Amino acid sequence: MSRIAFHLAPALMLAYGVVRLIDGRDGQHGPGPAWTVGHLLFFGSLVLYGGVIAGLYGRIRATGGGTARRVATGVMTAVAGFGLVTFVRVTIVDLVVGVRAADAAEKSALADRYADVPAVLPQAVYEIGPVLFMLGLVALLVQYAVRAPGGRAVTALSPVLVVLSFVTITLDLDLLPAGAALIWIALAICTRDRSSSAPVPAGAHAAV
Repeated sequence: MSRIAFHLAPALMLAYGVVRLIDGRDGQHGPGPAWTVGHLLFFGSLVLYGGVIAGLYGRIRATGGGTARRVATGVMTAVAGFGLVTFVRVTIVDLVVGVRAADAAEKSALADRYADVPAVLPQAVYEIGPVLFMLGLVALLVQYAVRAPGGRAVTALSPVLVVLSFVTITLDLDLLPAGAALIWIALAICTRDRSSSAPVPAGAHAAV
């Protein structure tokens, strides 16, 4: 199932990027059907990224390592997971705002009203949550590249491509399809064969 998520998560993200471009042809994004469809696609993508995080965690654990390495992997997974949850929350708010708003002005007003919903964490945490997801994902990919049982030179491209993707998207959201394609390539590298996730023999890597 995680192998499917490694491909479907960036594929839905790419689809969202394309719908977003279509939605912005009139100079603004939402509200309307394109906004709703796009954010539904993105919501599905984020849910599947949960499978990606779990899959990377399992693959890294399968390569062995000492207690310190296992703890580090758990921390990175927790950071990525927490960031992902806040990212999902942002997408849900955007969906609700898009459905309720009649025009761009009302969409902006509703977005401000829901900025700290649910009010269980400071608004700043919701704002940096997506960044934590990105950092956690890159950290897991770096850890996997270091511990990969074979083809490290190729696997090492994964975190590099993801960082390039995030930089590209940050510079211009209209480049979201290109960024998603880079993530897709990066994750496809991790699933290029089943041996990538096979446990290595005991003692193949020095314990920390």
